[in-house]
Amino acid sequence: MSLKSTNQGRRYFLKRSAAVSSSLLLPSWVIAGEVPKTAKSNNATSGDSQKLGAAIKFAKDVQETLKKVNDYEATFTKKEVVGKKLLQTEMFVKFREQPFSVYLKYINPHAGREVIYVAGKNKDKLLAHGEGITSIVGTIKLKPDSKDAMDDNRYPITMFGMSKLVATLVQQWEAGEKHDDCVVKFFPNAKVDKTDCKVVETTYPKQVAHAPFHLTRLYVAKDSGLPVRVEQFGFPAQGAQPPVIEEYTYANIKTNVGFSDLDFDTENQSYGF
Repeated sequence: MSLKSTNQGRRYFLKRSAAVSSSLLLPSWVIAGEVPKTAKSNNATSGDSQKLGAAIKFAKDVQETLKKVNDYEATFTKKEVVGKKLLQTEMFVKFREQPFSVYLKYINPHAGREVIYVAGKNKDKLLAHGEGITSIVGTIKLKPDSKDAMDDNRYPITMFGMSKLVATLVQQWEAGEKHDDCVVKFFPNAKVDKTDCKVVETTYPKQVAHAPFHLTRLYVAKDSGLPVRVEQFGFPAQGAQPPVIEEYTYANIKTNVGFSDLDFDTENQSYGF
């Protein structure tokens, strides 16, 4: 395949992706949906606010649990505002901590699309192929933080995974710890679907420089201690509900599966590369 035809195919692949994503373009009043009530509980300790240090400790306890996890597979769902679009994507994922390795198979939209990234391999580029007619383009290579790779993503694939998700929250909360303007609440009896969870919720009543989000929730499964959802909401307009900015959910999690290099290789015969 010539360089010219490869570039044309890449443009078709990206344009088709953008067309599907743009169908999810929503007006602001839809994005600013009602704050989910999944953290509510009759037994929730929502009456007593605590300091940010308590939220940080909660998150660091999760980090200790994650140190015992070498790899995992899961169904991953994300909702993100990218530009003015609220995008929702569901995919099957395989993840390995060392070396940092990610395999994604899209479920909806773009069913059949696959992405592989292994730190230090393939000139540190991600490998991807499209679905349906776009698959004729073959495998494309992209820098993780390139415009094409970031087109429908809020963060690069190098930031993927439970560990980095929780580490980002710790960093976010530590940046605001010296201030005394955050309301922290714990909900010991919440649910994500059928998973019993503990939740920490942080809220900044007023928009300030050290608070990138109005409200943040970290959901941790009671049985495994794993982070199964993170929600982050923006500051609401007067009289409106806080808008969803980020929501990441892990379901059907299996840990320490024992993945090999082949699980993150385009030569894997069970993949569509």
